[in-house]
Amino acid sequence: MINFDMTNEEYHAHTDVLSASGTKTIAFDDLATFKYAERKESATFDVGTATHTLVLQPELADTIWMGAADRRGLAWKKTKLEAEEAGALLLTEGDYLLAHDMAEAVRANRAAAELLSGDLVCEASVFAKHERTGIEIRCRPDGWRRDIGALIDLKTTITSDPAGFSKQCANFGYHVQDQHYRMTMEAAGFEIDRFVFIAVQKSKPHRVGVYELDHDSLVEGRAACQYAFEKFAKAQSTGEWGYNFGDLQTIQIPRYSFTFSQIG
Repeated sequence: MINFDMTNEEYHAHTDVLSASGTKTIAFDDLATFKYAERKESATFDVGTATHTLVLQPELADTIWMGAADRRGLAWKKTKLEAEEAGALLLTEGDYLLAHDMAEAVRANRAAAELLSGDLVCEASVFAKHERTGIEIRCRPDGWRRDIGALIDLKTTITSDPAGFSKQCANFGYHVQDQHYRMTMEAAGFEIDRFVFIAVQKSKPHRVGVYELDHDSLVEGRAACQYAFEKFAKAQSTGEWGYNFGDLQTIQIPRYSFTFSQIG
């Protein structure tokens, strides 16, 4: 099932349907963290959201508001309430300018601009059932080029050079996100041939890189998804989310802490 009009808030309310972030949490952390940890918002997250809007949906640029130089004081609180009532996102002056600068850098990159043309659908909410495990999965691609079967994901990142971004992919599980999105789209009946990352550096000069992951990275990402899907399916059926660490155990302080006993 695909919904082109679902809001971001409505999409994230489907907590019983496994998202890419949930898949990464289960694969790299544990079920309990997935089930019970609170989702945190931050100014960094807001800058990323604003940049996504400016790049992928420039017609909504007026929903990104510039506020004061910082978030202190009654003036900020008043303007923030006004922004929320208007359905807008309020940023500090510095963050607003940063988001616009990054968006401009992306649009100026030839490869990125080509990807962002054609039959581009942004922020579609896709829901499907994973046949092997029977669980419900979901994804919300930043961009979907229907004419070339490509998914596009925009990342605001510390570094956008090939070596640096490849490390970011490993650290943040972007290879798992790639495969989760592909598997969801395929289960929903859509053919996906490519998954492309557009990485824009947060610091000036906001260099932009456009990347696809190689075969081995994708194999690893798919294996992580299968692992997480199976863990999620079992937890759903048993109601056991691994909240504790098992029975009584004997543990040892790290070896580097042994100084006085000469045991280390």
